[in-house]
Amino acid sequence: MCSYGYLPERILYNWADIYSQQLQIGDDYHLMRHTYAIWLLGDNLIRTDNDYFHAYQFRDKQGRELVDHGGVWLLELEKFFDQHIENEQQRWLRFFKNGDQLDDDLLPDWVNTPEMRQAMST
Repeated sequence: MCSYGYLPERILYNWADIYSQQLQIGDDYHLMRHTYAIWLLGDNLIRTDNDYFHAYQFRDKQGRELVDHGGVWLLELEKFFDQHIENEQQRWLRFFKNGDQLDDDLLPDWVNTPEMRQAMST
């Protein structure tokens, strides 16, 4: 499944660390907020399929949710090939994958948003 060694364990550990820092001793658990870990990967982690987006949450084998408190999103840039941008996720993935190849004087239409212009100036 994985070409990164222990990266899945590191991903889960980092998510759990961020999630656990929300409470102090004596706080009620109802104060817990959704926590998402978003990982942009330059190389493929999941070799068993061609999907570039993987959303992991806390569910059993039948898909029943234990708790809706976030999860881990893995985005594998090497698998992302969409040329037509239909949503913000695709816009950002294309930017992360190909942003270094863009010409500041000849920017394509998909970059023409306030967020993308700010990202390009960074």
